[in-house]
Amino acid sequence: MAIFEYISVMISVLLGLAITHLAVGIVGVIQERDRVRPYWVHLLWVVNTTLWITQFWWFFFPWSGMASWPMGLFYLLFGYALTLSIIAGLLFPVHGRVDDYRAFFFRQVRWFFGLQVLAILIDIVEVTVKAEAGLQGIPEVYFPTIAVFGAGLGIAMLTKNPRYHGFLAIATLLLNVWFSRAVFSAIG
Repeated sequence: MAIFEYISVMISVLLGLAITHLAVGIVGVIQERDRVRPYWVHLLWVVNTTLWITQFWWFFFPWSGMASWPMGLFYLLFGYALTLSIIAGLLFPVHGRVDDYRAFFFRQVRWFFGLQVLAILIDIVEVTVKAEAGLQGIPEVYFPTIAVFGAGLGIAMLTKNPRYHGFLAIATLLLNVWFSRAVFSAIG
């Protein structure tokens, strides 16, 4: 087993568990539809978080070109995957059940968006290190996009205004779709 394969197993397990948590949460909402009050903003963040996790996984592949792996780089990537997993974990309860996802979502606001700001900071380091290693260039749109997105997340962390959160959830979905089309490339 090559070093990248060895490391990618750990990263993939963390990301897979995060997506599993989101999928099980959606199944729970569907199964309990007579009792549970879903919240559209919360559901959009489930979609956005799933997209972020899959985008990280996709952009992880260029690391396969890394010949030598310092422990600090492993911890950076592991920390990123772990942060995304915790973000996903905040969208559905680990124990117990939820009757009102609007109230549940707003109880998580500081942690949910604070951890997303942390994930953005980790992403900046990861993208920069990857570029410096010659594994993948930094798209022109990256830093302006990440700055606007980070500011939006910072505001979301500090407010419980439902209109703002609705706007940000929709804007993030549109940003995800646009960014995927503008930046993603085929692997291989």
